[in-house]
Amino acid sequence: MVTAPATPAMAQQHLTAQILTDVCLPYANRAKSFEKAIRAARDLEFRRPANERGQALDEYASEVNLVSRDGTWRVRLEEGSVAVGEVEVYAVTCTLSSTRASARELAELGRRAFRNEQYWTTDQTAPNQWDRRVRNPDERRLEVRVVEDNGQRPALTIRGLYF
Repeated sequence: MVTAPATPAMAQQHLTAQILTDVCLPYANRAKSFEKAIRAARDLEFRRPANERGQALDEYASEVNLVSRDGTWRVRLEEGSVAVGEVEVYAVTCTLSSTRASARELAELGRRAFRNEQYWTTDQTAPNQWDRRVRNPDERRLEVRVVEDNGQRPALTIRGLYF
């Protein structure tokens, strides 16, 4: 099996910044539709994983996985209803993960991207979580979380919730 050579660190940082600004944030803010977010990721040379390429994307698909050309980064786009407390809300989620990035590195990426206190809040007890300051949090929210579940690779998740 041939592995892809490691991409220089600066190129990786540039790619992750582009994914955040061109795909994840506009998608979670609903500035881009599901289809346009997929198109934006493809413009950054993300493709469906090899094991999913033969499968047709359902016309009404609500989730898709995309992988970078070198196989290092993965983006998952999802939309649908989720439970928040006792209420069902519409959620759009963009998850960014990598085979080479640890939770600590993803949290550092989050701190660089979301440290502006004018627009984002963070709790000192949960430094890997950021919430967008909005006027009507009972109507919509934007959350950013770095999660590391057992058996899963660490991920930076951006989720827009619409009540």
